[in-house]
Amino acid sequence: MSGYQVIFTDPPWRFASNSKAKPGRNAMRHYECMTDAEICALPVKEWAAKEALLFMWTTAPMMARSMPVLSAWGFKYVSQMVWVKSRIATGYWARNRHEILIIAKRGKFPWPGMAPFPDSVVEAPTREHSRKPEYFQDRVDAVWPDHRKLEMFSRRPRVGWDAWGDQQEKFEAV
Repeated sequence: MSGYQVIFTDPPWRFASNSKAKPGRNAMRHYECMTDAEICALPVKEWAAKEALLFMWTTAPMMARSMPVLSAWGFKYVSQMVWVKSRIATGYWARNRHEILIIAKRGKFPWPGMAPFPDSVVEAPTREHSRKPEYFQDRVDAVWPDHRKLEMFSRRPRVGWDAWGDQQEKFEAV
């Protein structure tokens, strides 16, 4: 498993308050969570091509914790997008209604000439726990149709993508 030019990932961050969250809100009630060290230790450096893009989902409280993961995996931060959800979620300092999609690159991944995403803010409905809008991967497919792609922590198969994760049977393909 190597040579991926585009990698999408939604790491199962272990949040300090996971054990105190209300039933149904807690990520650990939906899937196995990992420590930062466990996430950093994943062999993404070996899986990624020398020139690759990484799209990594994170939340406001996890933003600072995300940067060492990029570094451990051999990527450098270049930009971010925001998914504005259709309903307000939990939060300590602010009740968050968005998630952040970090864009990072490895090597001299070629810039496509025009911004592949026409807007950094995308509004899309909230669905099952942690399920992201298809829009982001649809754009990647449109801009880089022939690139080798991997979705880490995948919950369902996607045509043209390799999937890595233990939850694919729990959700039906769209």
